[in-house]
Amino acid sequence: MNEKEELNAINIQLYTLIFFLVTTVISVLLTYNQKLSLEKKKTLFSSKKSLKLTLFNRNLIVVLSFIFLYVNIKLYNLSKEEGEDLKPYTLQIVASVLAIVSGLIALYVVSLSNTETVADVENPII
Repeated sequence: MNEKEELNAINIQLYTLIFFLVTTVISVLLTYNQKLSLEKKKTLFSSKKSLKLTLFNRNLIVVLSFIFLYVNIKLYNLSKEEGEDLKPYTLQIVASVLAIVSGLIALYVVSLSNTETVADVENPII
Protein backbone atom coordinates (compact mmCIF):
# COMPACT_ATOMS: atom_id res chain seq x y z
CA MET A 1 0.00 0.00 0.00
CA ASN A 2 1.31 3.46 -0.84
CA GLU A 3 2.31 4.72 2.62
CA LYS A 4 1.97 8.39 1.70
CA GLU A 5 -1.61 7.95 0.48
CA GLU A 6 -2.50 5.80 3.48
CA LEU A 7 -1.04 8.40 5.84
CA ASN A 8 -3.05 11.10 4.07
CA ALA A 9 -6.25 9.04 4.51
CA ILE A 10 -5.52 8.54 8.21
CA ASN A 11 -4.91 12.27 8.66
CA ILE A 12 -8.27 13.00 7.05
CA GLN A 13 -9.88 10.50 9.43
CA LEU A 14 -8.26 12.16 12.44
CA TYR A 15 -9.54 15.61 11.49
CA THR A 16 -12.96 14.21 10.71
CA LEU A 17 -13.11 12.48 14.10
CA ILE A 18 -12.32 15.77 15.83
CA PHE A 19 -15.28 17.38 14.08
CA PHE A 20 -17.39 14.35 14.98
CA LEU A 21 -16.56 15.02 18.64
CA VAL A 22 -17.84 18.57 18.11
CA THR A 23 -21.17 17.17 16.89
CA THR A 24 -21.36 15.04 20.03
CA VAL A 25 -20.78 18.07 22.28
CA ILE A 26 -23.47 20.01 20.42
CA SER A 27 -25.88 17.09 20.86
CA VAL A 28 -25.14 16.91 24.57
CA LEU A 29 -25.78 20.65 24.93
CA LEU A 30 -29.05 20.41 23.01
CA THR A 31 -30.20 17.47 25.14
CA TYR A 32 -29.29 19.33 28.33
CA ASN A 33 -31.15 22.36 27.00
CA GLN A 34 -34.25 20.18 26.53
CA LYS A 35 -33.89 18.89 30.09
CA LEU A 36 -33.77 22.44 31.42
CA SER A 37 -36.84 23.30 29.38
CA LEU A 38 -38.79 20.35 30.78
CA GLU A 39 -37.76 21.35 34.30
CA LYS A 40 -39.09 24.87 33.58
CA LYS A 41 -35.62 26.33 34.16
CA LYS A 42 -33.72 28.91 32.17
CA THR A 43 -32.46 27.23 29.01
CA LEU A 44 -29.11 27.63 27.30
CA PHE A 45 -30.69 28.32 23.91
CA SER A 46 -33.95 29.70 22.65
CA SER A 47 -36.18 27.42 20.58
CA LYS A 48 -35.07 29.16 17.40
CA LYS A 49 -31.39 28.84 18.34
CA SER A 50 -31.91 25.15 19.20
CA LEU A 51 -33.38 24.56 15.76
CA LYS A 52 -30.47 26.32 14.06
CA LEU A 53 -27.93 24.36 16.11
CA THR A 54 -29.70 21.09 15.40
CA LEU A 55 -29.82 21.77 11.66
CA PHE A 56 -26.15 22.76 11.68
CA ASN A 57 -25.26 19.63 13.64
CA ARG A 58 -27.22 17.34 11.33
CA ASN A 59 -25.67 18.91 8.24
CA LEU A 60 -22.21 18.53 9.74
CA ILE A 61 -22.90 14.86 10.53
CA VAL A 62 -23.95 14.20 6.93
CA VAL A 63 -20.83 15.93 5.58
CA LEU A 64 -18.61 13.98 7.97
CA SER A 65 -20.30 10.74 6.92
CA PHE A 66 -19.47 11.49 3.29
CA ILE A 67 -15.86 12.16 4.26
CA PHE A 68 -15.67 8.82 6.07
CA LEU A 69 -17.10 7.14 2.95
CA TYR A 70 -14.47 8.86 0.80
CA VAL A 71 -11.66 7.68 3.09
CA ASN A 72 -13.04 4.14 3.18
CA ILE A 73 -13.22 4.00 -0.61
CA LYS A 74 -9.69 5.37 -0.85
CA LEU A 75 -8.38 2.74 1.57
CA TYR A 76 -10.32 0.05 -0.31
CA ASN A 77 -8.67 1.06 -3.58
CA LEU A 78 -5.21 1.18 -2.01
CA SER A 79 -5.73 -2.27 -0.50
CA LYS A 80 -7.02 -3.61 -3.80
CA GLU A 81 -3.79 -2.49 -5.49
CA GLU A 82 -1.80 -4.37 -2.86
CA GLY A 83 -3.92 -7.52 -3.19
CA GLU A 84 -5.10 -7.40 0.43
CA ASP A 85 -8.33 -8.89 1.77
CA LEU A 86 -11.05 -6.41 0.81
CA LYS A 87 -13.83 -7.70 3.06
CA PRO A 88 -13.09 -5.35 6.00
CA TYR A 89 -12.97 -2.37 3.64
CA THR A 90 -16.17 -3.43 1.91
CA LEU A 91 -17.94 -3.64 5.27
CA GLN A 92 -16.62 -0.20 6.23
CA ILE A 93 -18.00 1.22 2.98
CA VAL A 94 -21.40 -0.35 3.69
CA ALA A 95 -21.33 1.10 7.22
CA SER A 96 -20.49 4.53 5.81
CA VAL A 97 -23.37 4.36 3.34
CA LEU A 98 -25.75 3.37 6.13
CA ALA A 99 -24.48 6.27 8.27
CA ILE A 100 -25.14 8.64 5.36
CA VAL A 101 -28.67 7.29 4.92
CA SER A 102 -29.45 7.60 8.63
CA GLY A 103 -27.90 11.08 8.74
CA LEU A 104 -30.00 12.21 5.79
CA ILE A 105 -33.16 10.83 7.39
CA ALA A 106 -32.35 12.57 10.68
CA LEU A 107 -31.66 15.83 8.83
CA TYR A 108 -34.96 15.51 6.98
CA VAL A 109 -36.87 14.90 10.23
CA VAL A 110 -35.29 17.96 11.86
CA SER A 111 -36.00 20.08 8.79
CA LEU A 112 -39.69 19.17 9.12
CA SER A 113 -39.76 20.16 12.79
CA ASN A 114 -40.78 23.49 14.15
CA THR A 115 -38.92 25.29 16.92
CA GLU A 116 -41.12 23.84 19.65
CA THR A 117 -40.40 20.20 18.82
CA VAL A 118 -36.79 20.28 17.61
CA ALA A 119 -35.36 18.93 20.86
CA ASP A 120 -37.85 16.07 20.84
CA VAL A 121 -36.35 14.73 17.60
CA GLU A 122 -32.73 15.49 18.44
CA ASN A 123 -30.93 12.19 18.80
CA PRO A 124 -27.25 12.57 19.65
CA ILE A 125 -26.31 9.16 18.24
CA ILE A 126 -26.71 8.08 14.63
